[in-house]
Amino acid sequence: MTELSRFQKDVEVAATALEMRAENEDAKEEAIHLYRKFGSTKQEPLRLAVALRGYFLEEGVEEEERAHYGAYLKKRIRPAVERLILEDDWEKIEKLYENEWFGEQELEVFLKLAEEWRRPAALMGLLHLKKANYGFKEKKFEL
Repeated sequence: MTELSRFQKDVEVAATALEMRAENEDAKEEAIHLYRKFGSTKQEPLRLAVALRGYFLEEGVEEEERAHYGAYLKKRIRPAVERLILEDDWEKIEKLYENEWFGEQELEVFLKLAEEWRRPAALMGLLHLKKANYGFKEKKFEL
């Protein structure tokens, strides 16, 4: 089993801290806090956690802010999807795919990670995505 990178461990800690803080804020306050943090931090794990949380917030985020989060996530699609695989959050992974931020090559990598990390929802969603968009290659065996 592939061990989590130090970066992903740091992202997990940051994401947990953001969730705990959000419990004490309303949606608008959280959105304001996240965008300020996103603009001010130089710590990449924290920035990624903030961008993921801010991008997928349902309320309180302005479209311009969501666009900034999206531009950041698009450039860092692999660590972003890795984080979502760890959270076993297929719905968010699907939204990133629908934005055309990753393709077949990245999908293969994400499938392997979901399998290694034993994340069933992410694995099943990614398999359905592969089947629907790329199909499975047949292997021919000769004697």
